Amino acid sequence: MLLSHHLPGGGRLRLPHRSDADGLRALGCPADELLRFDPRRRAVIVAATPETVVGVGAIDLRPGARPDLLVARDGVVREHLRAALLARVAPPPRRSRDHGVRGALVRGARRLVR
Repeated sequence: MLLSHHLPGGGRLRLPHRSDADGLRALGCPADELLRFDPRRRAVIVAATPETVVGVGAIDLRPGARPDLLVARDGVVREHLRAALLARVAPPPRRSRDHGVRGALVRGARRLVR
């Protein structure tokens, strides 16, 4: 889980804090929605310097999702936000790799019961 990631120029990517509300509003973003989210279903990441919020991104945590909010004052910050958000998206479910072993065990158990 992302807790903090340092950016070039002294900023960092981190989870949002209640104190970020004014900075999010200054970027033209809905602060209340971004500060209240279900972390099992959605990820929100803030890019901040010690003084202010310089970017924010949000994404639903489902396979194939793309960021639905990506606002930043700088292209480098925007790309770091995008990469961090996409890294949070769950990978598609993998198929079982039992190679028929389970089926063979079930068939063998059926023969023993007969």
